[in-house]
Amino acid sequence: MHAHFYAIVNQHAGNYRGYKIWQQIQEYMIQKDVRLSVLLSAYPGAPEDLAYDLASSLPDKESDVVVLAFGGDGTLHEVLNGLIEAKRHFPLPLAYIPAGSGNDFARGAGLKSASHWKQGLLDLLQTTHAQVINIGSYQLQENQPRRFFMNSFGIGFDGSVLKRANQSSYKNLLNHVGLGAISYLIAAVFTIFQTKGFPAKIHGLDLTKSYAKAYLMIVTNHPYFGGGIKVAPDAKLHESNLKFVLFQRHHLGQIIFDMLAIIFGGFQYHMKAVDNTLLTHDFTIEVNSGQTAQVDGKSIDQENYRVHFSKSSYPFWLPETINKKR
Repeated sequence: MHAHFYAIVNQHAGNYRGYKIWQQIQEYMIQKDVRLSVLLSAYPGAPEDLAYDLASSLPDKESDVVVLAFGGDGTLHEVLNGLIEAKRHFPLPLAYIPAGSGNDFARGAGLKSASHWKQGLLDLLQTTHAQVINIGSYQLQENQPRRFFMNSFGIGFDGSVLKRANQSSYKNLLNHVGLGAISYLIAAVFTIFQTKGFPAKIHGLDLTKSYAKAYLMIVTNHPYFGGGIKVAPDAKLHESNLKFVLFQRHHLGQIIFDMLAIIFGGFQYHMKAVDNTLLTHDFTIEVNSGQTAQVDGKSIDQENYRVHFSKSSYPFWLPETINKKR
């Protein structure tokens, strides 16, 4: 099938560095006679609105339309939620060219970054059908609608790191030279010394666990968070489950060792202070101590959390060369 791509482009991706790359991609696609319609985001939240409007306006039947998100993980998160919110019987497949700072979904899916856009685009154009992959859903409060994530939802350390990095001046500087992921590592170093443990609880079908001093708890769909940190080495996009990983705080030295274990070894599952659980049913996480959370790289600040999670799925236009073991 020769797809008609509707590109939703975040002009601010990578501190405008990404948009320069998009202009090259667009010119190349036009030269190759690829059917392309471009929708530019003009304000925060625009990718979600554009995706919803597009999915709502097109006939709800099988078609050759593929929605192409261009930007970072936050852009992909918004486009995904906009498409799902349209409640189509025939959902529009979602393709992605990563052009943000962290690009964790791209790592989890084995996609080429925007700096290697030509090979990644060729793989995309040769794709003939969508792959249905696992995603997660979450509900922050009982009276709020369900939202969806393709990377992770975390409370504690990872939320604080992402908030610090996103508010920093060095992230913009590093984005200019294509090293935006390093901003998360810098933020992590500063955050370590301010990290305190907090009580947390997780419960679901045949599952009830309480923790006195959690400092990082994350529900993830694939191994990566924070610009390539491998927090859940065995999580896989094509498996119908979610991975819960929790780190408990004992002392500062232990936190530093935990971070080194994640960054350089990926052997955190062997440590007593780490709990990892494969979740195949709905479950709820409770935290009541004013922590910062993050979902797909966007920070959330609440005093109390009672978040209900469940697994879901969505068709992604992933290159057929991608290994389904991911």
